[in-house]
Amino acid sequence: MGPLSLHRETQFSVIPMFTPLFLAKALTVSFFNPFRRAAAERESGAITVQVKWGRERFNIPIPQPSLTPLSTLLATLSSQTSLPVDSLKLIYKGAVLKDPSLTITSYGLKEGSQLVLVGKGGDVPIAPPPAGGASAVAGGAGAGVAKKKQKQPDTTSEPVLVEWIANLVQSLLNPLLPSIVTFISQTHPKATNRPAHIPPFEVLQKEHARLSEMLLKALLELDGVDIPSGWADARKERKEGVKRIQGELNRVDEAWGERKRIGG
Repeated sequence: MGPLSLHRETQFSVIPMFTPLFLAKALTVSFFNPFRRAAAERESGAITVQVKWGRERFNIPIPQPSLTPLSTLLATLSSQTSLPVDSLKLIYKGAVLKDPSLTITSYGLKEGSQLVLVGKGGDVPIAPPPAGGASAVAGGAGAGVAKKKQKQPDTTSEPVLVEWIANLVQSLLNPLLPSIVTFISQTHPKATNRPAHIPPFEVLQKEHARLSEMLLKALLELDGVDIPSGWADARKERKEGVKRIQGELNRVDEAWGERKRIGG
């Protein structure tokens, strides 16, 4: 199966993907009518997913998600981002989609699903760290300094690993919480603690990129924890950590979405 059609969110037109079922419907459905075309795509099982890559947004139509492997989606994204396909990772609901041979449907993706694309090691393209007046947004000195990855303990005790995972989540998330609270207060119109001075749009945009990158790297670091088979408590602890970090990422994205609706 070849690469999928793809268009950036800022474009206004989409080249439709025609499956045999679409062609069969062509006698009765006019695809020049966008409402009828969308209805026909839904009936055929076709979906469109959104992939976030740094500041880019890609809307990708997938005509047969139950037959399309993840590798096809990755190949499409590789051609659009110029990143090697074997260095790409897709994150959905806080989890990395690991097996490229599984179908889109098997991962639970549906119409409108939002994924995050990162490169090897969790790298995403972002603007340089803000300077000058951005320090109030960044949460103070050292807020953007990358920490050395913590080494997983070599242990045969599950309680030891559970405690280590809990401490790892705290060390990844707690340093970011003050910046997240500040960012949301400066961007979300319904925030109850909005400050008197709101930084410029460009400064907030850089801070959104920085927080998103740090939270995505935290998710990837948790995903890289090696848990032996049968250690259910350790897996549960990691799952709870992923849920917490993903929740903060959702809050940051929601607040930034509200700010963008207002405009620059």
